[in-house]
Amino acid sequence: MGRLGWVSVGLVLLAAVLLRNSLLFTMGLILTLVGLAAWLWNRYCLVEVSYRRRFDSTRLFFGESTDLWIEVTNAKPLPLAWLRAEDELPGVLGIQPDARISRYSGGRRLLVNVFSLRWYERVIRRYRVTGTQRGAWTFGPTQLVSGDIFGFSLRRMTVEEEDVLLVYPRLVPVTQLGLPARHPFGEALADRRVVEDPMRLMGVREYQQGDSFRHVHWKASARRSELQTKVFEPSASRLMLIFLNVDTFRSRMEGADPVLPEWGITAAASIARHAWEAGQTVGLYANGTLPGGGRLRVAPGSRSDQAVRVLEGLALMRNITIASLEQTIQAETETLRYGSTIVVVTSVVDAILERPLLDLRRRGHAVTIVHPGHQPPAHPIPGVRLYHIGNGQVSSGQIGDGQTSNGQTPDGTTLDEDAKLELA
Repeated sequence: MGRLGWVSVGLVLLAAVLLRNSLLFTMGLILTLVGLAAWLWNRYCLVEVSYRRRFDSTRLFFGESTDLWIEVTNAKPLPLAWLRAEDELPGVLGIQPDARISRYSGGRRLLVNVFSLRWYERVIRRYRVTGTQRGAWTFGPTQLVSGDIFGFSLRRMTVEEEDVLLVYPRLVPVTQLGLPARHPFGEALADRRVVEDPMRLMGVREYQQGDSFRHVHWKASARRSELQTKVFEPSASRLMLIFLNVDTFRSRMEGADPVLPEWGITAAASIARHAWEAGQTVGLYANGTLPGGGRLRVAPGSRSDQAVRVLEGLALMRNITIASLEQTIQAETETLRYGSTIVVVTSVVDAILERPLLDLRRRGHAVTIVHPGHQPPAHPIPGVRLYHIGNGQVSSGQIGDGQTSNGQTPDGTTLDEDAKLELA
């Protein structure tokens, strides 16, 4: 009850005393009690009221679902006739049931719940959230609104606590990217082997000109009546570096395609997972930015959580660039060891990109381009293996000496022409 209401009650009581009217006095007392009750309710309605949300899992793969639990507690002896909770949600995720969801500005939505709570009562409601788009999605803050039972006044409280749900990029088998499942980037990583460990004998082969006589296997040579050379395992594991370009045009003045970066992110994530499962040391670099500033950089590694680190980085990355792809490649390959595999996922393939990639090939690295685009690149890079992903279709080829391949990868594997990359 506002100031005007209390003034009206006072006038009624004064009139009752002056007129010696018991009925009017009784009405004034009732209004006074109602006003006191309304004041008390409004004063303490949101005291000891808590709002909490909880996820069964805060990490989702693309398309997976998790339960969202909303818990409201009234931890005081004063009951609440009504409590309205307006929780801000990301607008791109699927939430069921959606009957209580209303539209909101800035790509956000409101999850509106109305509760009636007795003293010391807790109410829990469950929703189903589906990760329909990669990213780090914030839930909250929440606006709590309540008041007295008569509707004279309202009180609001903001619960600033926020929760983040991380949705990993979509993963597909490499065969859906047009890559063969076995040795997708060629049987051999380079023309000569990485530094070999003489303590790790792998087998023998026929002696070739230029082999060291210190590595001749004399017993095997005697048995076969011809020189045999020891073959050692490499002292370092196979290294794959994935470079991702989120720019869809060479110049920002040309605009941006919102679809192609997501194709590229799916391709990069799928290739990284495939390489990690094959036992390779994997690193990923992108010219997209992270929320805290700086570009995405996942140092090479083969530990058990390396694939998760790559997926988390891609989920957090924003499609805003602070450096060109060429600058990123140059910064990360200056001290790269010989014989590494370089996979470049980019929608922009032109003469500017050609120079650093050919330089990597001259330094003994295997280079492959995965090209997400609506059309194959107009000027492919000679001598660099290329896989094109566009309009849901995949095609492949190795560009060299002005020729394109006929549907086979350089290791001789024939690709499935009906393989598709289907992105939501």
